Amino acid sequence: MEKIKNYFMRNKVTIMIIPNAEKSIKQWKFNIAIAFIILVGLILVNVTLLINTISSNYVSQSLTSENSQLSTDLLMTQDKIALLENINSNKTEEITTLKASLQNSNDFLVARLAEMEQTQTYVTQLVDLFNKETNSDVKAPISRSFNRELETNQAQSAELSADDILLSDINALITNDDISIIIAEQTQAYNDLVNSMASQLSYLDARPDFYPTKGTYSSPFGYRKDPITGKTTLHNGIDISNKVGTPIYAAGTGIVTFAGYDGNFGNVLIIDHGYGYESVYAHCKTLLYSPGDEIAKGEQVATIGQSGRTTGPHLHFEIRYNGTPINPLKILNQ
Repeated sequence: MEKIKNYFMRNKVTIMIIPNAEKSIKQWKFNIAIAFIILVGLILVNVTLLINTISSNYVSQSLTSENSQLSTDLLMTQDKIALLENINSNKTEEITTLKASLQNSNDFLVARLAEMEQTQTYVTQLVDLFNKETNSDVKAPISRSFNRELETNQAQSAELSADDILLSDINALITNDDISIIIAEQTQAYNDLVNSMASQLSYLDARPDFYPTKGTYSSPFGYRKDPITGKTTLHNGIDISNKVGTPIYAAGTGIVTFAGYDGNFGNVLIIDHGYGYESVYAHCKTLLYSPGDEIAKGEQVATIGQSGRTTGPHLHFEIRYNGTPINPLKILNQ
């Protein structure tokens, strides 16, 4: 060990700079130990720079991959929104078609019943005329239901009287199974249409598309600069500014699931509309309903205030679909 130490201390490294012929040669002598330390230092610096370069490239690739995934997710979300808008448009067209079909079915049913009642009148008049002409006492039917047992007995009889034959003809005339089947089918179709239409009307009534209050549209849905912190954050709804006490209305029919104070939202009311929709009304002054109450579309549910974390009186309004906030302006009728 002492020999190595002496070797490093005795031996020196000379660095020479040889300029052009007009200048003298410059040289510096360093102890070999110092030169070794400098060399090791340079190696460490290069290794550190290499590691930093590799790390930066890895982070850059990770961020690029994450950005690509986010772009893909955004496109998928936009496609889903477009699909929902297309479904809503198709539902509106279906309801219009159902209304027309319902009216046509109703007209058809009324016309068939009128025809059967007219036939019943003609048969009754014919039976009365027959009774006068033959001095008989044939009973005219009192409804569209006739005695099938009599018809069966007549078929089993070997010989029929003239009165029985005429009665059989009258029964055959006024008993029309085809019309009965049509009436039954149309009645069922009518009921199905009524139920289907009621379901569609229920959906439209529950859909939170009624504008919730009057005022100035002051803040959009999406990323924005927070008015309090100054940081860019996601705004899950829209803001509508107006004076304190301005009425707030339910965007759709539903049931109140929450009504009370909730931190930054202040006084807030949440309505479940079914079909995956919820609406949120925040920063209220007064809440007019409690959890479990049923609310009709357009009914006043609260008043504008500035409770919670806010810079002034306004309504923070959200629409959530299957738990995810969506842009209310895509739903509301403005």
